[in-house]
Amino acid sequence: MNISIFIILSVFYLSFSSHIHFSTNFIEIFFSKNSLKLFDVAKKLGYSNEILIAKKGFDKKSLNELKEIAQKLDKLPLISKVEQTTKPSKELKNYLKKNYWLLSDFNDKPITQQNISKRLQKIHDRIYNSFLYEPLNTYDPLNLFNIKFTQSTKHIKLKDYGYVIKAKTTVNTSNASQARVVYNQVKSIVSSYKGVISYAPFYFLVENSAYIKHDAQVIMGISTILLLILYFIILKNFKLFFNAMIAIASSILGAILLTSLFFKSISILALVFGVSVTTISIDYMFHYYFHGDFSKKKPIFQKRVFFGFLTTVGVFIIFSFIDIKLFSQLAIFSVVSLSIAYGLFSWVFVYLGIDSPIIDKSHTLQKSFNPIHVTVVSLLLLAFSYHNLKFDNNLKNLDYKNEKLTKIAKLFSKGMQNDKYQGIVIKSKTKEMLLQRYEKIALQYPNILGIGKFVYSEKKCIERLDKIKNFNFKKIKNLINTESKKIGFKDKTFDKAYKGINHIKCEIKNINGLKFKIIKDDNMFYTMAIIPKNKLKSDNKYFETINLAKSLSKDTIGMKSTLVRYMLISIFFIMCVLFYVSGFDMLYPLTYLLFPISVVLFLITINGEINIMHIFALVILVAISIDYGIYLHKTKTLDETKMAIRYALLSTFFGFGVLIFSKTTALHSIGFVITTGIGSIFFLLYGKMLRK
Repeated sequence: MNISIFIILSVFYLSFSSHIHFSTNFIEIFFSKNSLKLFDVAKKLGYSNEILIAKKGFDKKSLNELKEIAQKLDKLPLISKVEQTTKPSKELKNYLKKNYWLLSDFNDKPITQQNISKRLQKIHDRIYNSFLYEPLNTYDPLNLFNIKFTQSTKHIKLKDYGYVIKAKTTVNTSNASQARVVYNQVKSIVSSYKGVISYAPFYFLVENSAYIKHDAQVIMGISTILLLILYFIILKNFKLFFNAMIAIASSILGAILLTSLFFKSISILALVFGVSVTTISIDYMFHYYFHGDFSKKKPIFQKRVFFGFLTTVGVFIIFSFIDIKLFSQLAIFSVVSLSIAYGLFSWVFVYLGIDSPIIDKSHTLQKSFNPIHVTVVSLLLLAFSYHNLKFDNNLKNLDYKNEKLTKIAKLFSKGMQNDKYQGIVIKSKTKEMLLQRYEKIALQYPNILGIGKFVYSEKKCIERLDKIKNFNFKKIKNLINTESKKIGFKDKTFDKAYKGINHIKCEIKNINGLKFKIIKDDNMFYTMAIIPKNKLKSDNKYFETINLAKSLSKDTIGMKSTLVRYMLISIFFIMCVLFYVSGFDMLYPLTYLLFPISVVLFLITINGEINIMHIFALVILVAISIDYGIYLHKTKTLDETKMAIRYALLSTFFGFGVLIFSKTTALHSIGFVITTGIGSIFFLLYGKMLRK
């Protein structure tokens, strides 16, 4: 039965493996739904899909090498556009020419014949006294219209470094596998040139994900080897060892399959933690084995084991409702894997015919620890931690410290002055309302750069059109013709002046190729704009800032409150189970919850700040530590229970504790909490050999 279940689950896994995706994006799994939506829209608007490539030096050789790189990049199918200069595109020039009258700032102040004569005289003098060619604007000789647009053809530069080219990619840069393809292609091109560096925001995803994935794989490998050795030494029974490993593998496969039904992708961190949580299920097998239950050849029901299983699964069920992807994924994974393992150990292993092990019972009479003393110490440690503990709300501190890429990112940010500007996302239910909202923001931030520079709302366009049509251009044109002849201009020099201006209409349409665009997503319209950081006000009801650190900090603070709230609900649930199991005599089993938590929080307090992964690990510790209090409460089989708990703790350490050796702060934090918690439980375990 055990092997058959494993084969069936393996066949299902292999059949649907193409639909099961694992995500290595560390940051996004912590985002709230609002932040995820914001950054998803920002990416669709072009945020983070731009790759910057710089060549050291400002000489001609450096420029030529960059041109070679640009030509190679332009041939890549995943690169949509390569820019070497700030020169406007042909489409943009034609667009501005076509909509010149409406897009320009119009000075409609009354102008006299004398003023017209003076302006034309200045133009005449400048042309005839200049040694160089002086262009003559025959369409707007009085300069009544002024469009704020720089037609620079200069090469893009990185201050104190060299020339720069910009390349845009069409792939989804939030997808690590897709982003990695572009990353590898770009790196393969620039690596053959000396003094060339490249950077894009998604580089962090690619490099950090690869490191975290490698780190997780190494740790899982070490953990698996240690667990296999531990189980083989403990059990000393190949049949039980083999079937136990098959059962755990089945529980992991079942958990992956069911979790993938609820989520598009499973976080690699959730997988690592989930597999580690699954090692807790071996507790049930240890208790059955050391109590001789496998030799009875009938379904097993140990009340203590059942309630231990119930509390652990109950806590994870509570946390499955949390609106944080990592935690909800882990909760569902854990509930499924623990349930499968509990079912297999309770109803399938009874047919293996495993004999009871021989246990040395020569150390049974020792004095018990006093639960009141332990509780007082725990409360004192908790009180100290409560008054002194500080919270680190910067989630980026949990990620892999990619110092080399961070240095390059700062070089580009400061050298191209990107650190002086802030990206914002504007949204509305209709395109017209979106443009009107942009125009309201533009009143607050005159230096804003966005779609509103090139496309007006219908309301603003009509206002601009009325302003133009109310101006007497016919009279102005007649005065220009009269005065220009007096000054000395040839006939018909200004025949094109303000030609057709009274026939223009509000038909401004967005064109492809603009840096800024409008998109529709989930029945909402969005656009992105840029404003100076030094002008940015703290709150604005019209837009949201694209700020990774700010969003993470805001989400982390909310996440902390959510986790603490769910933890309190879990503790209330545990108290209810304890009351049902032990009535009012619940102080002793409760110490196995209070003492480990208080020791962990105390050590974190004196060593630094608590982060979100510490809190997350505390949830796991709460879920598993109370089991040991239930197992030991008024037990009549102390030696069997103690031995089962001892090996269960070692199993948990090898499953979770090895994370303490990880260089990724997130994984290390989990390992620290679980290792400290296990050490505290060992302390309590050896403080009580027999409680009378």
